[in-house]
Amino acid sequence: MAQSVLINNARRASGLTQQALSARTGVAETAVSSIENGRDARLSTVERLLAGSHHSLIAIPSTRASAAEIAGHIRAAVKSKRPAEAARSFIQLNDNLAAEHNEGRYGLGLTEPAPTGIKHWDAALAGLVAYRLGEEGFPAPTWTTRASRKLKKAWTFNTGTYLTPVNRSAVPAEFLERGILIDADTLRSV
Repeated sequence: MAQSVLINNARRASGLTQQALSARTGVAETAVSSIENGRDARLSTVERLLAGSHHSLIAIPSTRASAAEIAGHIRAAVKSKRPAEAARSFIQLNDNLAAEHNEGRYGLGLTEPAPTGIKHWDAALAGLVAYRLGEEGFPAPTWTTRASRKLKKAWTFNTGTYLTPVNRSAVPAEFLERGILIDADTLRSV
């Protein structure tokens, strides 16, 4: 995961502004902003910024994109008004999680993604991580159970122009709990 994504997600998950993180760590606010926008930083600076947001750096046994990284791709697609690309990114995360097992799978879902800008994508990401980790017998990370990751009104996942009705009995419980209607067949990795 890129430093920029790692630090931005940790800061946002902790509810901190760049200014607050700067004050906590002694790293200039302009440096925090620059790092979040892609400037490389020393490992010691990355660790200090993560510690300031109550996070730490760990290595996981996977090179696949995590939920936090994929959320960044979805956020970019949403900003650019490319819903099909957002859906493809979501399916990519599904495939990444399905391909991993044990620590690798858990590691891909551990870090809370920054908001995508669209509540249904935030809820869908939480549902997907809870679903795939549950398959391995892991508890869902706390971030997946937050109220901000649940919809009041159900949303149907689709990858095209036309909305296909979904039979609620075919929707995994982890998605139903969050107001996301997606058929389990859609989640079968090929």
